[in-house]
Amino acid sequence: MNRWKIAFNVLLAAVLIMTVGGWLWLNHILTAEPEETFSVPDREIAESPSLTVTTTREDANSWLQRELDEEETEEFDLYLEDAVYFTSEFSLFGINIPVEVQFQPEVDENGNIWLYEDGFRAGGVDLPAAQVFQLIGDSLDLPEWIEPVPEEAALYMDFAQLDTGDTSIYAEAIDLPNDELRFRITPSD
Repeated sequence: MNRWKIAFNVLLAAVLIMTVGGWLWLNHILTAEPEETFSVPDREIAESPSLTVTTTREDANSWLQRELDEEETEEFDLYLEDAVYFTSEFSLFGINIPVEVQFQPEVDENGNIWLYEDGFRAGGVDLPAAQVFQLIGDSLDLPEWIEPVPEEAALYMDFAQLDTGDTSIYAEAIDLPNDELRFRITPSD
């Protein structure tokens, strides 16, 4: 047998093994059940005197970037425009797969923020949203105050977990199209 034919067959076998192995690995990750379901943590609303701060997307992006830099999270970007955007890359067999998720924010009764998925792209691969959030939770080192919730196709931003020193932050309203974000800052007890 010709040595070029042997080399071609070996190369073809290696490509097939890598493709099948990658598919099995990705299928295993994406079909794994979450270890526990998410429940919104209880947060006592402080009744101390407080300040209400109204800000813009630009100022909020500056603050958010500073917090993420302090957490040393370089694996992803989170920023505000007409919606909230999350971008990252996942490496699969040396190939970087870009991921971009668009969110619509909602403030909950605890003063925390839910970011509900409103569209996403994952390197041209069409995946169910719950599986994308499972992959985000399993693959990225998110700060403790950002929790992926696959069953809701959302991220939960728990400001009680945010290290702010002697103050507590509560979200009151987020209106990105009108460039208005309102937060309440209260001294911690």
